[in-house]
Amino acid sequence: MTLAQVVYQLSTDSEFAARMQTDPEAALAEKGIQLSYEEKAFLTRGLRRSTQSDGNLISMQEVASMYLGWR
Repeated sequence: MTLAQVVYQLSTDSEFAARMQTDPEAALAEKGIQLSYEEKAFLTRGLRRSTQSDGNLISMQEVASMYLGWR
């Protein structure tokens, strides 16, 4: 599964998204997803930043756009 597919899963599967917030390693393992260290780091940073300072969630599209220059 590619990073784009994981981001898609995050945007369409609320249970997976919630699990990624609490235990990303387990969430990925449960889905049989193997990502590189760099891809996991990207997701972890994005998930940490997915809550704004006022506590409101931002969309994964916004998170992805923050990291357009990642590659």
